[in-house]
Amino acid sequence: MPKPFANLKYPFFKLALITLLVLNATLYALVDTLTSTLDAVSWLILLIIYELETSSNRYFSKTTLQVIRNAAIALIVLVFVSYWHDSEWLDITNSLLWFGIIALLELDIHKPNIVLRHSTIIWTLTITIFLSLFVMAGIWLWQGAWLDAYDALLWIIAFALIEVDFFEFLQKKCFRQDL
Repeated sequence: MPKPFANLKYPFFKLALITLLVLNATLYALVDTLTSTLDAVSWLILLIIYELETSSNRYFSKTTLQVIRNAAIALIVLVFVSYWHDSEWLDITNSLLWFGIIALLELDIHKPNIVLRHSTIIWTLTITIFLSLFVMAGIWLWQGAWLDAYDALLWIIAFALIEVDFFEFLQKKCFRQDL
């Protein structure tokens, strides 16, 4: 029997992750601070912008995407300043790690030639940052901050599978024949 949606598994998976992230942002809006809500919403916008930039986007111009992306990044920086002001060290450390992910994605999208020339360094940085983000999620879990731990794991999964396409990324580096 033919499966009518067999070719759409990955887009459905992306849609499911984005739906979970929207619910996550809504949950923060209902039970947490305005800063946490703005953080979740701005990261959600940024993830969608990166997805549009790396897919066959027919809806927004490159300039529009750049303006929205820059506004989301500016909001993320403002949230970081708020964390810094309030001495929220776990959030500060987590934000710095995510800034690293932004930098790597910006390089990958806008300067792929640099990524190709320095692929080992980029690969090592990406693995190190993602492992560090898992440690952050573990710290929140250990502290009993369930919402923060869930949020951290959800975002790691979303960025690893949607933007970095982590399995393809690992396969390129780990299973290359010319190494």
